[in-house]
This record gives sequence, C-alpha cells and structure tokens, in this order.
Amino acid sequence: MLNIWSIVKVSLIKVQMNSFKRQHSKFIVASLLAAFFIMSSCKRGSDDSTIAAADEYYTCSMDPQVVENKPGNCPICHMKLIKVKKNNLKIGQIKLSGQQIKLANIKWDTIRQSNISKEITLTGKVAIDQNFTTAISMKISGRIEKLYIKNPGDKISKGQLLYEIYSEELNRTQQEFINSIGKNGFSKEINEAVATKLKLYGMSDFQIDNLRSSKKANEHVKVFSPSDGFILETVASEGEYLAEGATIFQTASLNSLWVEAELYLPNLENVKIGTKAELYFPGIDEKALSVKVDFIDPQVSTKDRFVVVRFKINNQSVLLKPGMLANISFQTKSVNALTLPVGAIIQDSFGANVWIHTSNGIFENKMVSLGIQNRDQVEITDGLTDGDVVVTSGAYLLNSEYIFKRGANPMEGHQGMPGMKM
Repeated sequence: MLNIWSIVKVSLIKVQMNSFKRQHSKFIVASLLAAFFIMSSCKRGSDDSTIAAADEYYTCSMDPQVVENKPGNCPICHMKLIKVKKNNLKIGQIKLSGQQIKLANIKWDTIRQSNISKEITLTGKVAIDQNFTTAISMKISGRIEKLYIKNPGDKISKGQLLYEIYSEELNRTQQEFINSIGKNGFSKEINEAVATKLKLYGMSDFQIDNLRSSKKANEHVKVFSPSDGFILETVASEGEYLAEGATIFQTASLNSLWVEAELYLPNLENVKIGTKAELYFPGIDEKALSVKVDFIDPQVSTKDRFVVVRFKINNQSVLLKPGMLANISFQTKSVNALTLPVGAIIQDSFGANVWIHTSNGIFENKMVSLGIQNRDQVEITDGLTDGDVVVTSGAYLLNSEYIFKRGANPMEGHQGMPGMKM
C-alpha cells in the first residue's frame, strides 16, 4: 500500500511541476512577443520620422543629381545623404543668394535696340612696301675690296660706309681731275665736268673736295649709303669683280609698310578700294590704326578662291616689322536690332543661350537665335523681347552652377524648340 501511495504522490508532484512549467513557458513566450511588438513599433516609428516630408528630399553634397526620399548613402560616391528643402523652380531655373551673386560678380542689363554692323575679320601680315626698296649697285666696273655691311637685316643710315672698291677707270678719272686743277689749257668747265663724272662713279662731294685739296688719287675708293633702310640681301662678296650696274645690296625702308590679307569671295562685295578698316597688332600696346583698302588683287587664287587686299601704313616710329601678324576688322551692313554683349552668349553643341534675371536671385536659361555679330555685340533675332533683363557678366558661372546642382545641361530643357540643334 505504501508503495502504491508513494507512486501516486510522486505522479501528482510531477503533474504539478509540468503544469507550472507550462504556465511559466506561456509567460516567457508572452513576454517575448510583447517585447518584439514594442521594438517593432519603435522601429517603425523611427523609420517614419526619417522619411522626407513632401517639401524635402535627400541628396548628396558631392552629387546633387541624386534625389531620394529617405536617408542612406550616395550610390555614386557613397557619402551620407543630407536632407534639403525643395523649391518651386522650373527646369532651366536656378536661384542664388545675394552673397553668391556678389562673389560670382554676376551683372545684368536690359536688352534694347541699337545699331550693329556686320564685321568681317581677317588676319594679315606686315610686308615690305615694294615702292621703297632699293638696289645699291656698281656705278663703275671694279673689284670689291671690302664689305662693311654683310648681314641681311642690318640697319643702314644715309652716309654710312658700305664698301670699298678698286677700279682702274675710276683711278684714271681721279688723276684726270687732279690734272685739270690750275693747269694752263684746262678750263674751269672741264674741271667741273670731270668732278661730275666722279660723282656718277660713286664719289661724294666730300671725297671730291679732299681730292682737290690733296691732289692725290685714292687707289681704293670708299662708297657710302645713299639712303636709310635695312639690308634685305647682300649679293656681292669681297674680292669679287663686278661689272657696271651689278647689284651689291638689296635694301628697303621701314618708314612705309604694307599689310596684306586674303579676302574670300563671299565677302568681296562688301570690300572696295577705299573701304575703311581697323588694324590691330597682337603684342603691341597701341590703339587700332584706321586705314583704307589701298589695293585689291584683280586675280583670284584658283585653288583657295580668295583675293589679296592691301593696306598701306605709315611706320615712322619703326615699331612695326615685316612678318608681324595683324588683325583686320571691316564694319559693314549696319542694322537696327536687339543686341547683347558677346560675353552674354553661351554657345555649345545644343545652340546659343542666355540667362535672364527674373526676380529675387532667380535666373532662367533661354535659348536664342543669333544674327549679325562683331567683336563686341551680337544681334538677337529670336528668343528675347525688348525689356528682358539679361545676364551680361557671369553667364558661364551660372551655367556651371546649374550643372553642378541639377546634374544636367540647362539647354536640355529646350529640346524641340526652333533653332535647337538635335
């Protein structure tokens, strides 16, 4: 009996313990489920608070074209996204603060009607005026004993010693002159005639006076420059025997020069002899020279289809040199139109566009069509109206800022418009 009761008692204890375990397990499970739901609800609440509002978005400070509605990392540079406020700007618009406008030196002006002339721009080259070239030649046959000037480009002055010559005929003429001085049977006329002969042979008045006073012929006669200029070419050599009329030096003057340029046939109708133009010489800090067309070549280059136009310039300061480049500008065909400074226009593969200032730091990109253009101004044929306020300084900075902030070219918003290059 005792054994049976003991067994029953033990069984009751086990049942009670199992019941307690089951109740305890239910409690643990219920506690875990409550904690899970609490954590989940907290997490959801946290996520809900980080999602961007309707007037906000997340973007990358390095890649502003990235736009997300929740936090995270930039898919391009992997930096943490930042939350910013949305604005109501349209495509092609950008807004800058007053400080940004000041730092970028952005200026604007009202577009208006003005006279503008078509400008033809050519590149020319300074050349020697062939009307002022000279050949220094032998006045009498003889041998060049010594050259005092040899190098092309050397400057020479009037009266400067150029070379020495030995000539038997010149020596005989000198002796004839000496014999005609103060001798019976020789008249003054004969003496003067012989003196004139010596001049024709290249002797100067000073040399003839010395010959008259010394009564001694010079075996080697020195020859001096008849004019100012510079040496283009030295033809003769020392020791060379030259006939009368043979060239020793080719010289030119720099006091008068030509500027020659190639004018293509489509522009020929706008340029005539006497047409006014302005010359600019790169590297020389001088004002433009106002000149007129002096010559137009009657022959057309059959290969490149252009004619040579020529200008004559005064170069008394000898500042200009043959071979220098010159920029040539013709002003023709004046019209009255809407005009802007050239610096206000942005041109790229999409076409031409400008930035207009609409209000309170907001700038809008507009596509324009261009007409006549010169060095300073450009005609606007379409895209703007009289009274529009256009950015004249800092347009390229605005373009760069727009691309940086929007990650797109502002011209892409004009696709399909007239004049847009596709």
